[in-house]
Amino acid sequence: MKNKSLLHRVILQVNIYSFDVVIGSIMMGLFAARILDVQDSIWWYFILALSVWVMYTTDHLLDAVKGKENSTFERHTMHYRYRKKIIPIWIVAAVLAGIIALYELDLEIVYNGLLLGLVVGAYFLFLFYNRQRHPWLLQKELIIAFIYVGGIWLAPLVWYATVPPISILMIVANMILLAWTEGVLVSWFEQNEDLLNHHSSFTTLFGKRAAKSFVLILLVLAVITAIFCLLFCPIVITLKAAFVVQILMAFTLAILLLFPVRFRQNQLYRYIGEITFWFPGLILLV
Repeated sequence: MKNKSLLHRVILQVNIYSFDVVIGSIMMGLFAARILDVQDSIWWYFILALSVWVMYTTDHLLDAVKGKENSTFERHTMHYRYRKKIIPIWIVAAVLAGIIALYELDLEIVYNGLLLGLVVGAYFLFLFYNRQRHPWLLQKELIIAFIYVGGIWLAPLVWYATVPPISILMIVANMILLAWTEGVLVSWFEQNEDLLNHHSSFTTLFGKRAAKSFVLILLVLAVITAIFCLLFCPIVITLKAAFVVQILMAFTLAILLLFPVRFRQNQLYRYIGEITFWFPGLILLV
């Protein structure tokens, strides 16, 4: 029991401080580089990891400051309690990512990354100051899905240097759908906590029934797209493997939705949801 308790504490800390998301972003980066068959840079993965951690930590810090220690979310209370230690690390990570990018990446990637960073910054400011005034505009799950997937695919697409074929664009679109699905799914599990903490989410805006139906629609759409491309698109084995990975991701998320009582225990839905985005790393086996 002691070993299990220790393991659970480790997993909890990894999730609270978004290290599982960082691992997922690296797996997605490897996936994108392999799909596009481009020459990547080890520095890019380092920048990607720092940037994703900075973005997610920013979101948690903003929620932590609003809720302080009254939040019912442990990740928010932990970020508030240790904010004086986290914020200097956050600053160093952001500055380090910027410096390495300037020295090691193509200027086109840096410029587009800065543009994406400005969009992220504007979104967080809007989210922080207008949460109650315009909640219907704050489709947080969709915006984060676009930023997350777009930020990961940005450099590989620049290295690709031409417009990708439709099959690859469908892979990118499916990844956005899956990231959006995972965000809405988490909000479905956490509706009560979001309401208690005055957080806006898809489920608090539209209700649990609508959120569940929407998640199912997104998953069906992702699976149908993947199967269609597998059957009818003239694609190489790597792209076929990519669509199979996406089907596996969709079914994993569907299992969380279909057995909520089991996966609500110990926040398994959150851990498994994030680990789902490690699956793209399987592309390295092909």
